Amino acid sequence: MLRLGMTSVTFRQLTIDEVASIVEEAGLSYIEWGGDVHVKPGDLASATAAVDAMKKHGLLCSAYGSYYRVGDDDMAEFELICKTAHALGAPKIRVWLGRCGSAETSAEMLEKYVIEVRKMADIAKKYGRFVAFEFHGKTYNDNGASCVGFLQKVGRENVKTYWQPLAFGNSEENLSLVVRDVLTVHVFNWNDKNERFPLSDGAEKWKRYISIIKNAGISCDFTMEFVKDDKKEQFLADAKTLIELVN
Repeated sequence: MLRLGMTSVTFRQLTIDEVASIVEEAGLSYIEWGGDVHVKPGDLASATAAVDAMKKHGLLCSAYGSYYRVGDDDMAEFELICKTAHALGAPKIRVWLGRCGSAETSAEMLEKYVIEVRKMADIAKKYGRFVAFEFHGKTYNDNGASCVGFLQKVGRENVKTYWQPLAFGNSEENLSLVVRDVLTVHVFNWNDKNERFPLSDGAEKWKRYISIIKNAGISCDFTMEFVKDDKKEQFLADAKTLIELVN
């Protein structure tokens, strides 16, 4: 099952209710609330406002998009993030795996990451949450092989990954390697210079990504983020394209 939604950071300038209203208008069902603007860690008043907005607009929370970095080793902060995710009804918590790419990560640092993530997994389990790593450059989770290897080292059922196409490497190969551990796909259409284009312009490559997910037979969130010119009209057009692509 592919669940379609949006991450609130797509429109950081809008209010919580305005974000929820756009998601409903687009015909999507889920919101990933960002931890930088709309619902900061420990801000339970904003979490309550987000829950109320989702109820009003007939939506559910797909994830809490935190900015916690593995390597910070701050379990008090991570537990606060778990409490916030619980208040939102977010089944998973997005985190970032380190501050440098896999090729620059030492074996010693990698082992520290493994130990820290196991502690995080145990805390998240108390709240019934998954932990999932942003798939991104300048983190250890920057290619399929490093992702799969790290998840195997951690060995926790509630530790998974996000996936998105990167400006480097082979995106289809990366997705094929990690597909059975993917909880969320971030959907956008950028080139390798971070220039944004309508999602319809990238329809053929997104058809291939969606096919890999469907063939794996997994449940996964397709979460839209960052559209051309940050315009509502473009977001609505891209949402229409995504709906057509997955059906």
